[in-house]
Amino acid sequence: MRRRRWAELKPPYINLGPMVDISLSLLVMFVLAIPFLIESGLFVSKAAVAKGKAAQKVQAKKQDIKVNLYLRSDGTIFLNKEPVTVEQLKELLPQLLARSISRNVLLSADNEVIYDDVIKMIDLVKSLGAEDVLILKRKES
Repeated sequence: MRRRRWAELKPPYINLGPMVDISLSLLVMFVLAIPFLIESGLFVSKAAVAKGKAAQKVQAKKQDIKVNLYLRSDGTIFLNKEPVTVEQLKELLPQLLARSISRNVLLSADNEVIYDDVIKMIDLVKSLGAEDVLILKRKES
């Protein structure tokens, strides 16, 4: 019987294809199952309930005041359909937002108004206390 030399021996070939397929399919299954594993729900404590009732009483006293701003192409600013100057706007807007629950401002402008003026108005309104500025496109009339 002949002894084989070390150089003549070939290493055994292992097919890794099926193992990679199974590993990747398990990975995909785990990624898809993660949203179902995370516990979702609404957790309520007694302190949060008491705080929520107090907040509802305060909100019941406040009325949701709508704040509408309209910029015309000639430079006129309308606050709730009344023409105002920038100085009047700086006085009136914080008062209106203080009475509003959502503190949103609805801003619309003519098509001819320069974007820079609209951006400046958004910055001004945000600095005066608005939470969100909603931009509305007006219908052509």
